[in-house]
Amino acid sequence: MSRTERVTVSLPAEVRQATQRVAEASGMPFSAVVNEALAAWLRTRLVDAWLAEHQLAHGAFDEEVLRQLAVETGVPYAPPIFRGTAA
Repeated sequence: MSRTERVTVSLPAEVRQATQRVAEASGMPFSAVVNEALAAWLRTRLVDAWLAEHQLAHGAFDEEVLRQLAVETGVPYAPPIFRGTAA
């Protein structure tokens, strides 16, 4: 397991409060909830990178196919949004 480091971050009050409620409801320390959320976000960045490479090689995903897949799998469909250049 990797070592941990203490960091300080600034969060909007509502994000901190919601995170604290999640931590209390799940019996987890606040830092564990934040760590889990950041780890999940980093994993999605890996998937995003793979999907971008896949689309370069095979063409863009058809939004109607994605909508239908969402219906079939019971996963909510989220239409594409503009993403800035921030990584």
